[in-house]
Amino acid sequence: MGRKIDMKKIEDITRCQVTFSKRRSSLMKKANEIAVCCDVDVAFVAFSPSGRISKFCNQRRIEDVLHRYVNLPIEKRLKFVKKDAGQSNDLDSKFSRV
Repeated sequence: MGRKIDMKKIEDITRCQVTFSKRRSSLMKKANEIAVCCDVDVAFVAFSPSGRISKFCNQRRIEDVLHRYVNLPIEKRLKFVKKDAGQSNDLDSKFSRV
């Protein structure tokens, strides 16, 4: 197992970009593992600190998976959303514009 990392925001923008670049491939690999092992559709979208997009989708087009999410009733979408203290309450309304 890896070493324990203190989870806090990285203030230095250069260090933040480097950390994101190093971890991005690991996140995509995990998303693929979950998709294969559990036979589920997975869509992963992340924006780097510099604004570049990274995306992963197994088998289907990412747009199809996102549309499936957007078309779910709001009760089902919110059922599994864990809100952080700083997260806005209108996240789902922003998603509906996708």
